[in-house]
Amino acid sequence: MEGKRRKDQWTADDDDKLAEIVIQAVQNGKTQLEAFAEAAQILNRTKQACGFRWNKTLRQQYGQMLNSVRKRPKQLMRSHLKLALNSFDELTEAYNDLEVRYRELQTEHDKIVKWLQQGANFIEHQK
Repeated sequence: MEGKRRKDQWTADDDDKLAEIVIQAVQNGKTQLEAFAEAAQILNRTKQACGFRWNKTLRQQYGQMLNSVRKRPKQLMRSHLKLALNSFDELTEAYNDLEVRYRELQTEHDKIVKWLQQGANFIEHQK
């Protein structure tokens, strides 16, 4: 715990920063413990002090907001997952279409090369 110093008084700025970090972390799918560890570094306190301050004082003030952001990541994940699955299906379909078109072009290419070789052979025999 070197470098950490105890501060008995929490300022309004400290409280605001702690609340911001916790809410942001939970909104991004992290745990409150991870948020306390992050806040501890920023506020130069221990994660236990941050957790205690949150649970004793700030949770009452920000609890409703915290509950609302807890629901958001799941909704966002569902929508992102749905988009990813749709994108995967679209990419698979596009890949399959490209593969068919590639085979058609390869067949045309082979025919043209064969035709050119026949023309070159014909010209060679004319000499």
